[in-house]
Amino acid sequence: MKTRISLAFIFFLLFMLSACTGASQSGGTLVWIDVPTNNLTFKPGEPINIEGYASSPEGVNRVEILIGTKPQEQIDNLSQEGRLFGFQTSWTPSKPGVYVIFAIAYGANGVTSEPDSTTISVGEKDDVQILETITPTSTITPTVEISPTPTSTSTLIPETVIQFWADPTSIKAGACTTLQWRTENVQKVIFGGIEQPFRGKEQVCLCESATYPLTVTMLDGIVAKPYVNVEVIGMCETPVPSDTTPPPAPSQAVPSDGLSIACKSSQSLVWLPVEDPSGIDQYHVQAQRSSDLNTWEAAPGNPILGIKDKQTSISVECGWHYRWRVRAIDGKGNIGPFSGWSRFSVTLN
Repeated sequence: MKTRISLAFIFFLLFMLSACTGASQSGGTLVWIDVPTNNLTFKPGEPINIEGYASSPEGVNRVEILIGTKPQEQIDNLSQEGRLFGFQTSWTPSKPGVYVIFAIAYGANGVTSEPDSTTISVGEKDDVQILETITPTSTITPTVEISPTPTSTSTLIPETVIQFWADPTSIKAGACTTLQWRTENVQKVIFGGIEQPFRGKEQVCLCESATYPLTVTMLDGIVAKPYVNVEVIGMCETPVPSDTTPPPAPSQAVPSDGLSIACKSSQSLVWLPVEDPSGIDQYHVQAQRSSDLNTWEAAPGNPILGIKDKQTSISVECGWHYRWRVRAIDGKGNIGPFSGWSRFSVTLN
């Protein structure tokens, strides 16, 4: 598990590396993620701070952050502390799951670092623990092969083979390539956040260069993580159209329409979540009350905006009638229509 490292220790480590490796390593560019550390679990909708450092003998131009295979942000305004260049940003996941965060540094001398990564869970805690990261070589079909190692009882661990490559590795903008993998004697293979067969392939069509990781859990529990870089030449002539379609209206679930509820001080409002190509950013709820079912006024604390979950709670009073409706806003800011009104009443006793 990663731990936060003090700046003094980092400076000492850089000094020792430069003293030991000599001129052959003078062009090296390094990057590492301090925050978040591996295997942390966050609540859905909770912003996640991403912090770390990069170094290169002639300075660092920028650091790119990727979430899985998707570029998230390019950080140009780096803070400098001696030979270290700090970066910091924030990212809010759109839905629960297991995410791998990558950082890649670009040195002023033109040397690009190997990616550093950290794995976090949003929602239910994931059991995957990354113990080791293995970066592929520059060949088209990078292979990690682990020689058999005898145990104390002379039982040999079967040879593990991991191959992960793109064919081709360089394409024109808008063209497609096929990512392929072949593994033997492993426990589990994950690509794109989904468990995959030990041999498989995935076609991707790109308008810009991308880096793809493959996560492989070996028989001894060590997690290997080879990467494939796909270079895209040029730009797509036709840009991908932006999402202008609003999400559909949610359906209310609790309380059911027309329900009479015993006297209480609060009531939960629950609806069925909706889906959208751009993801759902938030929900809005509007609740009203009436003493005679004719004249309606806003219920206390309404409307309720910025709801990240599929439910909320409102204050109610005994002897009143209530009605409520809900709408969704997607990740591009498109506002969906309100659902119909759903009514319930709270008795006097």
